Amino acid sequence: MDSLIILASASRPTCLETQIKNTYSTQCLQWHGLPKALLPVSGKPAMTWWLDEAKTLFKNIYIVTNAHNYKNYERWATGHDFPKDNILNCGFSTGPISDITFVHRVKDCRDGVSTIMMADFLYNNDDAWMLSLLKTSQDKTALYCFKDEQEKRMISVVLQPNALGALPSYVSNLNEWSTIDQEKELAMMISDHVVVDEKPAAARFMDEDLSLEEYLANWLDDAGTPCAMDPIHVKAYARVGLMGNPSDGFYGKTMSLLISNFWAEVTLLPQPTTEITIMSNPVADPRRFSTIASLAAICQEDGYDNGDRLLLACCKVFYTYCRDHDIELNTQQGFKVMFDTNIPRQVGLAGSSAIITAFWKALIQFYNVTSIPLEEQASLVLSVEQNELGIAAGLQDRVIQAYGGLVYMDFEKDYMEKHQHGKYEQLDISLVPPLFLAHVAHPEDSGKVHSTVKQRFLANDPEIIDAMKTFASFTDKARQALYDHNHHEFAQLMTANFEQRRKTYGDAVVGAVNLRMVELARQHRCVAKFPGSGGAIVGMWDGEDESTRTIDMLNLRHALEKEGYVFVNIIPKDSQS
Repeated sequence: MDSLIILASASRPTCLETQIKNTYSTQCLQWHGLPKALLPVSGKPAMTWWLDEAKTLFKNIYIVTNAHNYKNYERWATGHDFPKDNILNCGFSTGPISDITFVHRVKDCRDGVSTIMMADFLYNNDDAWMLSLLKTSQDKTALYCFKDEQEKRMISVVLQPNALGALPSYVSNLNEWSTIDQEKELAMMISDHVVVDEKPAAARFMDEDLSLEEYLANWLDDAGTPCAMDPIHVKAYARVGLMGNPSDGFYGKTMSLLISNFWAEVTLLPQPTTEITIMSNPVADPRRFSTIASLAAICQEDGYDNGDRLLLACCKVFYTYCRDHDIELNTQQGFKVMFDTNIPRQVGLAGSSAIITAFWKALIQFYNVTSIPLEEQASLVLSVEQNELGIAAGLQDRVIQAYGGLVYMDFEKDYMEKHQHGKYEQLDISLVPPLFLAHVAHPEDSGKVHSTVKQRFLANDPEIIDAMKTFASFTDKARQALYDHNHHEFAQLMTANFEQRRKTYGDAVVGAVNLRMVELARQHRCVAKFPGSGGAIVGMWDGEDESTRTIDMLNLRHALEKEGYVFVNIIPKDSQS
């Protein structure tokens, strides 16, 4: 057989995933955020049960997932001898046809036969007939299904090269795509529907309405001890620096936008005792590994700095501030706390700041503290990273995550030194043009991009001082361009911001992969700049003929994905609530 494509990119959570997310027992807490295909069944992830058999049947196996679940599948791959390069991040899926064409476009495997299966297919020994069927059914395009209460349920699709060639025409218009039921479209495209006599033994596991109660009864023994008190949930969202960055760390001016595509979420569970417990995130901060090789690979990939330290440092700063400012806290009640995040790591989208901000707001809610102004909260969150953990960072991230929406920020030195915060102005997010985001799939440490600029600034290097003033001037001009609804001027300022950054830091620091993303954007009538410290770009279309916008953006997306980048259309977030 040629290729197996496993679709694990559904954007809507299943009933089981939702119920787990809303259950705060000791067992379910460790599954929060896990896709159903990776939930444990008899001691190992559900998908793992049939993967070993599939490896003997298919030359190549690809798993398509979305930006939210990518890290889960990447972590699973590391622990189960599955090539990480075959975990493909499609950004945000619009359906199976888009996902199939995405795989064949980026992996260039359009000439072979492809078998398509859903990730939550659960295999046991009684289903050996099904894999045998797929093994002997590679000579025609067909949809394989079974009868379930008079309704046909899809098991798999086998696509010949000629059928694959017909799929791209279905993804020619992104604006209309969200209204199309791609699964039904795919079924309609395939005339040969093979109804098998047997129903898969574990078919119920694949149902979207499978409940937590059924899952525990049939595939697990115990859900653990429930939480006795109502939990506190707080989300903090990713941000993109639209203009002026990185001058926020150099007494400059910036403009930043909160986006709803990615977020960090903290869950705080009140406890009847005084004890405080930091619960590790099994994906971001794993404590259990399938093998020692898996442990080594994960350490090689992610290093040793984990999210627990962010929560610990946040607790310390919060308590110390309240103590020093005579804010009374009820220390007779403790809590358990854990975090989850889908913000891509180390691509300059303020992922660590989001975790701290979410926890800070959860602590404020838990202890009922109402007297800390927003601008001061942003500075305190920054102090968690800068002073406690020694992380190089500017105020921009914490300000936008405190205020939400679109914010103009002025970090003028005298004002900052007097007030310990800048001047912040909330802008109307409807002024922002349509934006896109692209990022590298496997980033390096984003902090490296700052290089020696900070030291040169502190040494009053005139070149760096002038550069930061230039960044600040772009922000003032960009604000006026938005007020004037002059998107072309705003686009030109984005280009100027990037070129000034390139001049200030140099190509070696900016990095070839980052330069390539900007180059691809410009090849498709778009402009782009860094939204943070590197590893991602934020951009917009800047063509002259509006009729080419859709095809330009589609071609840009395909070009970026072909070279291994992840592309998403930005959805602004109007507030942090």
